[in-house]
Amino acid sequence: MANHSKKEQGRTPDAARVFAEIDKHVGPPPGPAEREPGIKDLKRRYSIIETLLNVSTSINSTMNLGELLEKIVDAVVKITDCSRGYLMLRHNGELTLSLARSRHGKPMSHKNFDRSLSVIQNAAETGLPQVVTNAQEEDDLRDKKSIVELDIKTVICIPLQFEENLVGVIYADSDRISETFSQADLSILNAFGAQAAVAIENTRRHGDLEMLKNALETQNVSLRQEVAGNYEFAGIIGRSRAMKETFEVIKKVAPLSTTVLIQGETGTGKELIAKAIHYNSARKERPLVSINCGALPKDILESELFGYRKGAFTGADQDRAGLFEAANGGTIFLDEIGDMPIELQVKLLRTLQENEVRRLGDDRVIQIDVRVIAATNKDLALEVEKGRFRDDLFYRLNVVPIHLAPLRDRPEDVLPLVDHFLEKYCREMKKEKPLLTRVAKEMLLYHSWSGNVRELENSIERALALGEDKKVIDVDQFEHLIKTATVGGTDETVSLKKMLDVWEKELLQKMLVKHSWNISHTALALNLSRQQLYNKIKRFGLAPLI
Repeated sequence: MANHSKKEQGRTPDAARVFAEIDKHVGPPPGPAEREPGIKDLKRRYSIIETLLNVSTSINSTMNLGELLEKIVDAVVKITDCSRGYLMLRHNGELTLSLARSRHGKPMSHKNFDRSLSVIQNAAETGLPQVVTNAQEEDDLRDKKSIVELDIKTVICIPLQFEENLVGVIYADSDRISETFSQADLSILNAFGAQAAVAIENTRRHGDLEMLKNALETQNVSLRQEVAGNYEFAGIIGRSRAMKETFEVIKKVAPLSTTVLIQGETGTGKELIAKAIHYNSARKERPLVSINCGALPKDILESELFGYRKGAFTGADQDRAGLFEAANGGTIFLDEIGDMPIELQVKLLRTLQENEVRRLGDDRVIQIDVRVIAATNKDLALEVEKGRFRDDLFYRLNVVPIHLAPLRDRPEDVLPLVDHFLEKYCREMKKEKPLLTRVAKEMLLYHSWSGNVRELENSIERALALGEDKKVIDVDQFEHLIKTATVGGTDETVSLKKMLDVWEKELLQKMLVKHSWNISHTALALNLSRQQLYNKIKRFGLAPLI
């Protein structure tokens, strides 16, 4: 490392690095006898270096590409004492004008920008700064429109190279004839060009990372929204309009302590809905206690719900808390509430109204704070009409009703459920997830699913269990679903092909009606071409109802 003057002593690390870079290209400061033409004295050289040092700090302080390019061009215009500067970046192998700045750091129009292609080409090919001190005398410059109109005299082009690759060039010119630039001056410009190229590449890569980060964030948001739309709550699969409406109700009611009544056929997932409500509520850290009100005799159900005192009946050898007490602060899920004996309905109604329980054989009243979610596969309004369910209890439970549509009324949910259960049981059985043939998918789509989601889940588990390690599941794995079908008004055992025809026709009818016989929309929903859909409509003789 060369010895520097006192002015260089005690420089900051950034300054030391800049001087070291300059020394690599220029060598030590020239002595009085070595002074080169074009550098009048040492003061000028170090004035340029001071400018570069300030620029170095400046260009490394931003990660905004536009701001960085402006600072680089302004620095070159200042260092070279030119009237205007242009920066061209390389895109797809071509140099494209990216920025134009005036001597006073103002943006300039890119229009009518004329430049010496030979100067630019030489800078790009040699990787060395090119300086023309009197453009009016250069054959390939003096006839240029800008050279003539603007009376251009000095032209300077600095290549920007990063790891031996051309990033771009800075092109500057002036209406004044510049002093002759020495090799030291050109080396300083070359060092600056290399530093600027590094800053541009770093900023570009930072920008690429930011774009990638933003793209990933956008993708994550999109995926979260998709998951929210399709798999709104853990374990609940649904893309159909009916399920989306159910999800909206859950969102609204979950944060509250309001009583909820879930009605739907067996196997539609009523307990999953109850769990979704509980685990998305403020009570999620407290217990969720479940009981099937139709599975126990009256006396046992009563003692389970309300508890008992020691000696209340034969076998009651100690005090025992009931499920309402166990659920205190949390939620109790009363499944199949429609099967609760009417005698117990009176006691349940009092518990709901007073927020208290009384154990069997005890006179003491125990205060409770329990949210109640009830479920039934019966039409409770009809049960009230028939006198099998108390109307006052029905109204007490039916604060927020949720109706779960049967699977046969939401065919859009069948294949997402199939995919969910395939993943679930393949994971449990440690099997590779198989593919389903088109015909197998059609069979699953067209089946009536009287047992709803539970029947579908059992069918997928059975197919995987009996399918050994098959990579593809075909229709023969679901033959247990083929029993009878109503064809031509009579019940009869039919062939697989005839059964599939019945199912396919029913599905087409449903989807065409759903999409108001819009062929394009229906074809898209069924993953068919318009021609394929037309052929099927003709084959089955389908027509819109008038």
